[in-house]
Amino acid sequence: MLDLQHIDRRVRDYFGPWMEINPDGVPILRSMESAAEPSVARQHFLFHTATDALCFCHLHPHLLKRHGSNVFTVIGLLPDAMQVRELSRRYPNARTMGVFDDDLFGRVLDCRVALWLLDRDTTFCLDGGEVVFAYRENTFRVPEPSFSLHRFRILTGLRSTYRTFKPRGAVSFAALLAGGYGNQEIKQSRP
Repeated sequence: MLDLQHIDRRVRDYFGPWMEINPDGVPILRSMESAAEPSVARQHFLFHTATDALCFCHLHPHLLKRHGSNVFTVIGLLPDAMQVRELSRRYPNARTMGVFDDDLFGRVLDCRVALWLLDRDTTFCLDGGEVVFAYRENTFRVPEPSFSLHRFRILTGLRSTYRTFKPRGAVSFAALLAGGYGNQEIKQSRP
């Protein structure tokens, strides 16, 4: 487990008003509603956990410089369409960006969030090492190692402004930081 002392003090201070530490030492971020006027936000970053948000911001401290321009939201491990759509309505001028793990769960969630932002949805299942999904009356099968939001968009023709950030060389930004790869290049996926 990553010790919060490894997170830059400026990052901890920035999130201080919205952060609590549970008895197990795990950070929890409350809603950042008072961080800025919602119409001022330009980028809205979504995370699974508070630890993911802290580690990502530790590696990208420039995102904290313009207070209110960037909003960071922890949506948990089981988000739903209504939650994502409500966040999108709350920050109408912000571009939504997913910072989820670079594993199958995170890649499927990227696709689902992109769909939810367009008021659409589909189901995904894993069958014999292939990700199977149906979209607009077509069924697609993609080998699990090559499944991604980019591949999903190519197959379905989906167009959206949703972007993702993935760590290079690790499954998550927390693993990247915990593994001592803090100076390693970060891969930014673009639509």
